Amino acid sequence: MVSKWGRWAAWALVVALLSPPVAAQERVAVDSQNAPFMYADGERAAGLYPALLQAGFDRIGVPVRIEALPWSRALAALEQAEIGVGGIYKNSERVQKYDYSAPIFVEKLVLYVRRDKPRAFAGVPDLAGLRIGVIRGWSYGDAFDAARRGGHLQAEEVASDAQNFSKLEQKRLDAIVAVEQAGTAQLASGQYPSVIALPTPLAVNPTHLAFNKSANKRALLQRFDRALDAMRRSGEHDRLVERALLRH
Repeated sequence: MVSKWGRWAAWALVVALLSPPVAAQERVAVDSQNAPFMYADGERAAGLYPALLQAGFDRIGVPVRIEALPWSRALAALEQAEIGVGGIYKNSERVQKYDYSAPIFVEKLVLYVRRDKPRAFAGVPDLAGLRIGVIRGWSYGDAFDAARRGGHLQAEEVASDAQNFSKLEQKRLDAIVAVEQAGTAQLASGQYPSVIALPTPLAVNPTHLAFNKSANKRALLQRFDRALDAMRRSGEHDRLVERALLRH
């Protein structure tokens, strides 16, 4: 005779075998100092990209831990296939190493200069010889990155937009680059009365979720892309953008 305990154990085994497997938790890093897109709010990641990433993973039923890290540290972890990264640009070097989602948002990179030294800008060659403030670890598109590597301009790295705006206000830089919404937020603070935006953008760059190719996350990214598409069709994507950017 099968004991009561034996029947219970057998039933538990059947339930376990029939139940769908629990998805492993993914880890995704975002920049800790790029408000309003992604930033650290205490110990949690906040901003537009964490909201979009969380919504996308929720739709596909995959648990995710989104971490706000210094950007250079996030990229180093991506390089080692330890973590995914959200809010990252594509460039010719990165596409050789990383698998990308569809665009989660499109950022406009804007040049900022001092009001007393306005400059004509139509393209990267116009930046020759200038000291340009950039964020450590960022790519600004193939043209800018190539000019930087070739020594045609001097890129000075800092950790945050606020540091760049402060250096420009103090006449320690000729220009800086920031994402339009982030730059608008800095100017709205009233701390940089001498700084203005140039009308022609440096670049218009889609941002993505990326994993190292060795992590074999292509199937996951395809599912995430379908969730993004559903979010756009339902209006959820626009609502998250409005909440994170227009009300920041």
